Amino acid sequence: MNGKKRHPIFEVLIREARRIQQNPAYRFLLLFGPIMGILLLFFIFQQGAAKRLPIALVDQDNSSLSVKVGNALNASPDVQIVAGAPDMFQAQEWLKQGLVQAIVVLPNELEKKVFQGMEAPVPVYINGTNVTVAGVVQRSVLTTLNTFSAGIQLKKLALNGNNAQKAMARVVPVKIQKHVLFNPYTNYAYFLNSAMMYFTLFLFAFMSSVYTFGNELKRGTGLSLLKAGNNSVRMAIAGKLFPYTVIYSGFAMLIAYLLYEVEGMPLNGSFMVIFCGQFITILAYQMLGLIFVSLTKNLRLSLSVGSAYIMMGITFSGLTFPVEGMMPFVRVLTAIFPFTWWEKLFISQSLRGAPIKEALPYLCYILLFMLSGMAVFKVYKKSLSDPKYWGKQ
Repeated sequence: MNGKKRHPIFEVLIREARRIQQNPAYRFLLLFGPIMGILLLFFIFQQGAAKRLPIALVDQDNSSLSVKVGNALNASPDVQIVAGAPDMFQAQEWLKQGLVQAIVVLPNELEKKVFQGMEAPVPVYINGTNVTVAGVVQRSVLTTLNTFSAGIQLKKLALNGNNAQKAMARVVPVKIQKHVLFNPYTNYAYFLNSAMMYFTLFLFAFMSSVYTFGNELKRGTGLSLLKAGNNSVRMAIAGKLFPYTVIYSGFAMLIAYLLYEVEGMPLNGSFMVIFCGQFITILAYQMLGLIFVSLTKNLRLSLSVGSAYIMMGITFSGLTFPVEGMMPFVRVLTAIFPFTWWEKLFISQSLRGAPIKEALPYLCYILLFMLSGMAVFKVYKKSLSDPKYWGKQ
């Protein structure tokens, strides 16, 4: 160095690099954990939508019409008849065992009732344990049966002398034009994968922050850290977080590549806003890690309490259950999680293509979490320099 002293940030950075090299837990939190989580989620949701869900068919009619109904059900991309049950009891056993997700019963004299113009109900039993699976099966089976029924009615009306247009008007008197906005393919990967992969990244950003800051107290190396940072807690924190922030930002770019280039997720807004949002969200979770360590002064406690807080974030974000359907108190509670605002920002810019001015409040909310970490700098410095806080698990 030609006698020149390195900047305190570089001193802390070099010190942190040595700790990462020596401790496998650091390397897992920084490298192996995030990459495994991101790739695992990517491959799980790569198909995008649930396909070929197993159902059972109980054909009590054994007619040419029932065979056509079974073929129509099997032609649907969402469900697949994996077995034809000889009776309802066998089909119920398969449903209880989880071998099938639904039972379609074609009752006796189905063809006879249809040809006589009588009502011919087709019972359908659906396993409602998994709401998503049940919804897909119900939509597919009912759509297929309704379409098949409408086809029969059209043929009957045509035989009675009605033209195609008049027959269609009688079968479908009210025509619904459905337009799915922003996610026209109803692809699960577009909202589940994007949320879960980023959440995994933010989770590791938080946990690594808690571990690296809390480990200084556990090992009693606080004075060494302050010495490397020239007794400046700001330099010490910046130097410790630098390698993690850079690498996690790289992982964020990997997620963006997988979503937009590999999966083909639409990007209708500004990628620069998304990039800024993911960068400050990483910093926000790192600062939250510092806050938990500074307030608890205990590595194990901060990891436990912090993990509960982080995991509640995805529940209260509105991803799986809409915020509008929550109780008023809970709706207010959603604001204390950075992931809530990140998810709003991401959806607005990626799927909806909203104006940038709509994303600015979300960025500001995330920034508040990041800036709140500065309020505990002095508290953390005191913990580093006071031996009574050292050695706690």
